[in-house]
Amino acid sequence: MIEKAPVKIETYVSRMATFVKLCGGRKVLHLGCSSGRYIDDRLARGTFLHEILRHHAQHLSGLDLDEHSLRKMASLGYDNLHHGDAERLDEARFHTTFDVIVAGDLLEHITRPGSMLDTAKPLLKPGGRLVISTNNAFGLHYQIKRWLGRYTEHFEHVCFYSPETLVNLFRRHGYSVVNLFGAYTVPPHTRADKVLFTLGRPLFTAFPVLAGTLIVIAEVSAD
Repeated sequence: MIEKAPVKIETYVSRMATFVKLCGGRKVLHLGCSSGRYIDDRLARGTFLHEILRHHAQHLSGLDLDEHSLRKMASLGYDNLHHGDAERLDEARFHTTFDVIVAGDLLEHITRPGSMLDTAKPLLKPGGRLVISTNNAFGLHYQIKRWLGRYTEHFEHVCFYSPETLVNLFRRHGYSVVNLFGAYTVPPHTRADKVLFTLGRPLFTAFPVLAGTLIVIAEVSAD
């Protein structure tokens, strides 16, 4: 059995700022682009990821399984939208390749994550990157809620990942992990959230494995 070096989370970052940095000036495919029922709320709060990416990517395409949400996005002026399943990207019939494929908080929703990783490969340019964010199984706030008996789960979530299982998943499907970060999903909104964020940030910076979100940046392996 081959021993692997311990998985290291580099630091604690903003999910939004990291995605913007990686996608800026690049040709981007955004998987799970619609945010479903939360579009209006996220637009109002300035946290709708597809809207943010639209202002930074050189070219932005989106794919989502929810036709109703895609129609709503189209009515709001978004273009290059594709109806399709992230687990079957080969069926989406893209006639181009991308510098970056982003799947923000999508992995925990899908039944066959390996299928998404496999069918994403032909859509990446040489040296292109697949960037995902997902819930962290070791996130401190999840654990505290469990200890207090107040934990609930999103009805569409089917899996939680640890840093180690994410790296194993990507390696199994022919990717090399370039970076692994702990992250916060959106900037704090309410005064109470801002206070908690200010108090908690030094802890998460020192121990990013406790962050609620993980970000993986990966490339297709050369071998």
